[in-house]
Amino acid sequence: MPNKLEERVKRYIKMKKFFMLSDALLITGISKDTLLKILERLEKEGLIIQDRDEKSLMNRSYTVFSRHEKRAISSKSEDKKIDIELIKSINKVANILVKGELQSRVYYEVLNESKLSKGVFAKVVNVLLKLGVLKEHKKELEIKQNRTFEIDKSLLDTLLTFHKQKKYKDIQEILDDKKPLRYVAVPKELTQVLNVIIGNEVLKRDELAYQSGVTRKRLSDWWQILKKLGIRIDSFKENENDRVSYIFSSKRARVVLAYINNGAYEKDKELKHLWTH
Repeated sequence: MPNKLEERVKRYIKMKKFFMLSDALLITGISKDTLLKILERLEKEGLIIQDRDEKSLMNRSYTVFSRHEKRAISSKSEDKKIDIELIKSINKVANILVKGELQSRVYYEVLNESKLSKGVFAKVVNVLLKLGVLKEHKKELEIKQNRTFEIDKSLLDTLLTFHKQKKYKDIQEILDDKKPLRYVAVPKELTQVLNVIIGNEVLKRDELAYQSGVTRKRLSDWWQILKKLGIRIDSFKENENDRVSYIFSSKRARVVLAYINNGAYEKDKELKHLWTH
């Protein structure tokens, strides 16, 4: 397959946080089968992840990882890459468990609803037992398929929240016992802005808003805080009639983002303890 087609797709997704297959087909002009093969390869490389299985192929959507997230996923220093297929399977089972007001479910019923293979389903159940999302009610001489599990709705909601926010790296760290299954409140818009800054240290204000997926008004709400946090450090104009370009510190953005992900925003909504100005 010509490399230029893959480069065309990479250029398309570079400025995206997510995209739909139908849009990618329209913009890139690549045939469906060829595009699907390219996307499959990019997913294996950790650049993108398919969000969910839609009834219509054209409605299939993908999340795009930032360069920083990609490095974190594929870093040789990490013992394990993100197990995308396992995370998808866990999410499928979790969405079945959350339905209705049921506080417990029977093994074979959930297995049948999930349509997963017995081996994959057993692995998912073991993970959910380990995380405390499920608690097994054991009975003597009980057939495995008839086992009943009590559901911890609070932990289940936390797990689903991580998936809805596409925090796949966090989910993997939870699965690897590197962090507990605990939801940490984060300012979504600010984290989106920080992720863009990590990959782009010079941006115009409207470029930052567009790439972050936030309105210019909402960006204005964070503008002074970016200055106080030591992230927005300077500005310039290349020509007199040009719009102002701003210089940001990607290093400082990484530091602040790490603090936020560790609960700093829960303690202080203005992040005053991180201000440098």
